[in-house]
Amino acid sequence: MRLIDQLQRLYCLPQQSGHVLPPGAAVTAPARRLTAADLERGPAGEAAIALHLTSPEGYARALVIEFARSAHWPQAAALCQALTEELELPAPAVAVGGPAGYQLWLSLAEPQPVAALHAFLQALVHKYLADVPAAARRCYPVDGGEGNDCPQLPPARLANEGWSAFIDPTMGAMFADETWLPMAPNADKQADMLAALKSISTTDFQRALAQLQAESAAAVANEPLAEPPAQPTAKPFSTAPAATAASLAAPSLGSQFSDPRDFLLAVMNDAGASTEQRIEAAKALLPYFHEPKR
Repeated sequence: MRLIDQLQRLYCLPQQSGHVLPPGAAVTAPARRLTAADLERGPAGEAAIALHLTSPEGYARALVIEFARSAHWPQAAALCQALTEELELPAPAVAVGGPAGYQLWLSLAEPQPVAALHAFLQALVHKYLADVPAAARRCYPVDGGEGNDCPQLPPARLANEGWSAFIDPTMGAMFADETWLPMAPNADKQADMLAALKSISTTDFQRALAQLQAESAAAVANEPLAEPPAQPTAKPFSTAPAATAASLAAPSLGSQFSDPRDFLLAVMNDAGASTEQRIEAAKALLPYFHEPKR
């Protein structure tokens, strides 16, 4: 089948593994080697085919960005345009249906290390999809086990009896209400659509990744420094008028007292003395006025 040939040309590893699932079913078992006959069951409406994108050696040659809400078609379309015009990469395939509202499928001519693919996807999201909530988008390949790393390959029958399919990007807005087809797409037309697509060369991928990383670093360097937080104003020790250190050290009572008790009484009653000084004077006077309890 021409369609299977194109799917393998663009997105499959030399020994592609994945899952053959009933429509709408989740991945529950380990991935296994997929054959061309397995892949044909998707367009035939017999099963959903979930590709495990990462090889045992940690390489992948397909990138998928999913938008879970049809309301985010403008962001998906803008990303398609940025990939071709700003990053000068081949156009991705656009699909509707599956677990997401829209999917963008990017093909790599040669498998690349997954770490580099994660960096590329992260940079794309940071620059172009910052206004799409994390819960409404997903990028593959992902970390966290093969069950989480398996986007479903269009075309295929969906749990709602609709169909996922690759579409002409200029028609993306037409699926804002229902992001699937009501009937099976024509396999030959799907094959023709994919045949027009090119894979991203290793040179172009590395150039685009370096460009995104350089732009991200420049944006961080040009961000204005945050102003330091305002320092709280220290509260004065007393709400009384400011006084000199000498006046705070002792009350200004002069030297007219010869009797210690009279001096302590004067300190205790001096409004200009500090509270601590007046309390200490009162404590010192207690023996003069009260006999100790027996």
